[in-house]
Amino acid sequence: MPIEDEPATPPGPAPGPGAPTERSERADAVVTGAAYAVLTLLGAVAGAFGAAVQDWPVAPAVAPALAAVAVLFALLLAAGFGMRSWAGALLPGLAWAAVTLMLSQQRPEGDLLILGNLPGYVYMVGGVLAVCFAPLLILVLCPPGRPSGSWLTAGADRRGPAE
Repeated sequence: MPIEDEPATPPGPAPGPGAPTERSERADAVVTGAAYAVLTLLGAVAGAFGAAVQDWPVAPAVAPALAAVAVLFALLLAAGFGMRSWAGALLPGLAWAAVTLMLSQQRPEGDLLILGNLPGYVYMVGGVLAVCFAPLLILVLCPPGRPSGSWLTAGADRRGPAE
């Protein structure tokens, strides 16, 4: 009885050098999901930062509010182009909206961060316009690099039910 030193190879064709494996697809899904989470957190930070500087008294009336909206719009566009999807621009925008709405509510003590004055309205309305138009601009200018949702179904069997 001969002793074999080499391990048996699995049946079927061997994957080529550029063929994705199940492990690399799962790693890609994890990295993509983490990137969306970081972008969402960045949108929340942008909301808190913008709320703090929108009524800054060192510049003429609405200049800080307009600058905060411009930074938000640039963030949303960069996130959308970086992820090559409209969701990359929408998720930070929704986080911005949640933080901004939360900071515009009056606390029981009467404190308020975003006031009901011209800079506050410019910041909130301009930010909402940025959140609405940035994903649309990404959708028009940046075709997707892969099918939508592919990071969610990276390891799924696409053959359908067993026959």
